[in-house]
Amino acid sequence: MKTSSDALTDRQQNLLDLIPKKNCAWERADDGRSYLLVPRFKNRLMRWIALRLGRSEWVKIFFDPIGTLSWELIDGKRSVGDIADRLEAEMGEAVQPAVDRLTEFIVILSRNRFIVFENRE
Repeated sequence: MKTSSDALTDRQQNLLDLIPKKNCAWERADDGRSYLLVPRFKNRLMRWIALRLGRSEWVKIFFDPIGTLSWELIDGKRSVGDIADRLEAEMGEAVQPAVDRLTEFIVILSRNRFIVFENRE
């Protein structure tokens, strides 16, 4: 009989052991959702021009409720597996399949360098 851990790929199993740490600015909106603050421009001149034109130097990337809870559970101490367990405990069926959804979310955050991974000691 297959268990849920048997269904995990090696990549997911390795990812579940990693400890993510936030690597960008973020804030919480009035409605409770979290959002990332990503620089609009990397070039100083473009940033200066945008500010002079009254544009924000930041792009806000908003999370849905599951993304918000996932983001807020990333603290540099919990492993991805621990975060998946907390998501399942707090959101139940709404987050199923939790491991698949969380690993995809973590991979996207990592690719965009919004998080980095710490070694688990």
